[in-house]
Amino acid sequence: MRHWRTFLAALVAVGCGDATPPSAINGNVAMLANVQSELAPPLVFNTQMRSELEVPTCVSESKGHAQIKILQDGTIEAAATINNLGGESIRFGHIHHLAAGQGSGPIIWWLTTPVGVDLNITDRQFDVRQDGIFVANPHFATADLALADLRSDPGSFYVNFHSDLCPGGFARGFLP
Repeated sequence: MRHWRTFLAALVAVGCGDATPPSAINGNVAMLANVQSELAPPLVFNTQMRSELEVPTCVSESKGHAQIKILQDGTIEAAATINNLGGESIRFGHIHHLAAGQGSGPIIWWLTTPVGVDLNITDRQFDVRQDGIFVANPHFATADLALADLRSDPGSFYVNFHSDLCPGGFARGFLP
């Protein structure tokens, strides 16, 4: 208990003194704001991906689950598990944006790498852990604009995975 009193007295003495230049105070405030921002919890979306949500419809037994985390710095972390019940050749996965009245939308973030490469994965279960990779698209000029829309209207975004059997997508799930 005595150590705490000594520590508290030292803090009061430092806080009451005029020796701290304003630039140091501003630096400490900025550092505290950065720490608070880094400690803030991510925004997390979970979705079940199913073939009946795909447009155009493609009959597939495969389905999955995706979790999309948006960290405070804007990084998108994706984790997906695909249950490849149909034994399809999985090509790649994305986050798409769906404009009102449309059946499908452009790729906004790739969830598999290398970008644009057909993975040809036929495993019965396939797990993906990947940071989203923003790509140029007709809906958003920058990643920051896409991220702002994702944060404000997540329901207009969906995650899906594509296969050789269903090139337009075999499992789709909308973000809540």
